[in-house]
Amino acid sequence: MSGPRAGNGRSSIYKDDKGVWHGWVTMGRDASGKTVRRHVRGKTATDVGDKVAQLEAQRNGSAGRTAVAGKTTVGEWLDEWLRIILRTRAPQTYESYESLMRVHCGPIRKIHLSKLTVNDIDDLLEQVATTSSPSRASTLHRALRSCLNVAVKRSLLQANPSKYAAVPQTEEPEIEPFTIDEVRRVLAAASKVRNAARWSVALALGLRQGEALGLKWADLNLQTGTLEVRRQLQRLRYRHGCGQTEYDHQPAECRMREGGGLVFRERTKSKARRVVGVPATRSASTGAAPLAGSRATCGGPCLGRARLDLPSGERKAHGPAWRRTSLEEDLDRSRRSRRQAA
Repeated sequence: MSGPRAGNGRSSIYKDDKGVWHGWVTMGRDASGKTVRRHVRGKTATDVGDKVAQLEAQRNGSAGRTAVAGKTTVGEWLDEWLRIILRTRAPQTYESYESLMRVHCGPIRKIHLSKLTVNDIDDLLEQVATTSSPSRASTLHRALRSCLNVAVKRSLLQANPSKYAAVPQTEEPEIEPFTIDEVRRVLAAASKVRNAARWSVALALGLRQGEALGLKWADLNLQTGTLEVRRQLQRLRYRHGCGQTEYDHQPAECRMREGGGLVFRERTKSKARRVVGVPATRSASTGAAPLAGSRATCGGPCLGRARLDLPSGERKAHGPAWRRTSLEEDLDRSRRSRRQAA
């Protein structure tokens, strides 16, 4: 049994021959211009009326935006959100979120986005905390909360269910710094390898690995005895460029791969450049520290002992094929600056 026909764009409520009440709400038009209508049902006219009112409120709150059909699944929205943040987040942040969604969100991907509940999020977080770790579950919760917040802003959800989810408790591990003896053993072992400087610099100044690897000679001020930390060296994952997604076809082996490799990022993890003082080398005879700006203050134990000149044996082994690197050019500039300062 159907009621009187509603006008174009108006919501309609009617009762069928089996006694079930139905409601239809026009939500707008999709990206292709097609009208999007949402359907609800219930045992009484009051139940259906409440559901219709909720859909109308959702429609009115999303005025000016493209309507999305209620069949959008969580998996479809996760993929769309990853495409959005690919343009706005740091590469390693994106890779972390993409890994979380790909590895752990399988149980909720087929759920309709509009039907995602707090219980679904709770079950997922509990499963991740049990099979992986509580800290991993906590990280996943933060990613889902950010993802679903965007869905709320775009009127795909009325509320963010992850906001009320039970987050597993995590215990922050207590940091145990190296002892003096351990530091000496690390430096002794590092002195035997080609890039010993990165270890002495990191230990002396407390730099992160990427920050120590991203240092250049231009960051060192010999006059003031300071070092400016302004970039990180990061290794990014490659992405497919051919469209194939077979399991045995790895992105790093793709002939049309894109992104990936070692890259410099000018912003550090703290999102601000910082200047740190370089400890001076003390005299072996008097124990006194030389004045800043002198040749002996070029880094003290962190830079003074580091043999930054490229081994001459490497240059001889390559012969005419040897190409000067930016490091060698930085070394030449540093030598000229030290001679002028002296």
